[in-house]
Amino acid sequence: MRRISRKALGGIALLASAGLVLAGCSSTSSDGGGDAGGEQVSELKIATLLPQTGALEHLIYGPQGAVKLALKDINDAGGVLGKDVTVVAEGNEGDSNDPTVISKSVDEIIKAEPAFVLGAMGTSNTNAAMPKLTEAGILMGSPSNTGIALAGINPLYFRTIASDTIQGKALGNLVVKDGPTSVGILALNNDYGLGLRDNLQSTLEDAGVEITYGAKGDGEEFPEGQTSFSSEVSAVLATKPEAIAILSYIEAQQIIPELKAQGFDLSKLYLVDGNTTPYPDLDPGTLKGAQGTTPGRTVDDGFEAELAEVFPDVSKSLNFAPETYDAVVLVALAAEKGGSADAETIRANLLAVSGADGGEKCSTYKDCLALLKDDKDIQYSGKAGIGPLNKDNEPSTALVGIYQFDETNTPLPVDEIQG
Repeated sequence: MRRISRKALGGIALLASAGLVLAGCSSTSSDGGGDAGGEQVSELKIATLLPQTGALEHLIYGPQGAVKLALKDINDAGGVLGKDVTVVAEGNEGDSNDPTVISKSVDEIIKAEPAFVLGAMGTSNTNAAMPKLTEAGILMGSPSNTGIALAGINPLYFRTIASDTIQGKALGNLVVKDGPTSVGILALNNDYGLGLRDNLQSTLEDAGVEITYGAKGDGEEFPEGQTSFSSEVSAVLATKPEAIAILSYIEAQQIIPELKAQGFDLSKLYLVDGNTTPYPDLDPGTLKGAQGTTPGRTVDDGFEAELAEVFPDVSKSLNFAPETYDAVVLVALAAEKGGSADAETIRANLLAVSGADGGEKCSTYKDCLALLKDDKDIQYSGKAGIGPLNKDNEPSTALVGIYQFDETNTPLPVDEIQG
């Protein structure tokens, strides 16, 4: 659920942006997160704001591994402005229903004076963290925020993933292709779940598919963190849907066993990026045939091997690893292009290094850095398969991966579509 209105955040963003233009960022360190009144910042310091606990904790592994790999590749290539990039703070975004966790982490991040913070992963958590971080002049970049209302919300915020508009439609088209004539929807009651639900519903209804449960306006959504779903599962099954879509985070770990216990054919189940993860604790074959969508390019074996070399735990979930890697590399390239590692310089050059103004394509930090040193315009085309960032600071085009669960309840990539 949204913690602050778009209008309020827009006002904060405008005020903060004006302050940056007139006086530089709020940091006073010549090597930290701020512009220090126009002085060049020679060292890029970043922070992370990821779910070390809470409903999104199961998705932390891909971003953790990708940050480590991106920094290794950047620093092995000579760093930014001749210095290694360092992580100065690792915050915990926790659960959106416990604001004290993220509030404490944001304060710690601000104290560490990074120019950039990777995160938050949850849209609601980004909304909660953004006011203070923007006021401090710190750039935010999320690999996983798909909330539709975040498009263009703040000049000090960008994302490397498509919004729920694209994923919701992709999931709907997948369901339509498979042929069920009725679908029940179990949706999380927050920006993420509702945005997905609305776009899924409109796509299905446009194709003549009936929504038997969980439609917009019916009030059948569930709150984040709920752990018992006997009544919801009974209610959706009573409508006799031919397929069910679960639009949630970790809550799916309780919903799926309940669906099985009440006799639903789980091969007719559809999941999304918040829950399309391995389920090793389920009996073998439980999810065989179920499908899920995840924005972004499917992780190939080569990239997975690179990630595992620096962070073996990445095998627990590869979700959002490509988007995280690209966010960190884009920030590093923007600082290098602008000649300073402060947040405002990075913000001013971010769209350009993504290829918004054209330029020579390059797929690694090392190759892009060489082009920048030759005073050439670049278009970084990295791991996630996204197009250049647009005026809303989000990908102009993006991929959505289609996954199918195997006998071990592991989602395997089977296709990807462009949106």
